[in-house]
Amino acid sequence: MVKPVKLLSARELVASELRKAILTGKFSEGEEITQEKVAEMLGVSRMPVREAISILANDGLLKTFPNKSAIVAEIPDNYIKEHFQVRILLEGEATALACNNFENLEEIIDIHEQHNKAIEDGDIEQVHLLNQSFHIMIWDAAKNKKLKALLLQLWNGLSIVDKNKSLIHKHREHDIIIQAFKEKNPEKARQAMKKHLESSMKGILNIAKSK
Repeated sequence: MVKPVKLLSARELVASELRKAILTGKFSEGEEITQEKVAEMLGVSRMPVREAISILANDGLLKTFPNKSAIVAEIPDNYIKEHFQVRILLEGEATALACNNFENLEEIIDIHEQHNKAIEDGDIEQVHLLNQSFHIMIWDAAKNKKLKALLLQLWNGLSIVDKNKSLIHKHREHDIIIQAFKEKNPEKARQAMKKHLESSMKGILNIAKSK
């Protein structure tokens, strides 16, 4: 299988994995997180871990200390909703902008097809990478560097799904976005991305409630 062409940087990947672990309860409130621990866990150097911890501290998910350690902060009840409200606004706009900016759709359609095959093969790691690639391609096509930078900071691994829905369901949400691109319909694209992210938000909220 061809590897996805758009991937997060090491810093953004670490921030994404830490955010997802905190929001889903893998790291609990008050738990200590050190640069060494995270670097070993994710197989990266300490530099991107230090930068990722800073991102999450600014986001209110971690409290940092001078000895380079951090602890998981108490997550406000409305954190997840507020996080997604901002992301929906930004990525909805990015998707609408991308709708008219794609010079051709072959690359994103190819990634979309690879995503489907990875689901069929049960290759969950590749499903996550291809999902990541799908979204980053849209951000690139929006042709707004500031918008992309903000979305990179908000990325949290959208392959988290509601326990009552499958990865195929998430793939079908991508289908609707692709169709809007084919039709060059920015508002349809915006609404399709909005529903896609709302679905992801519900999945994380359900996980949070079950902790």
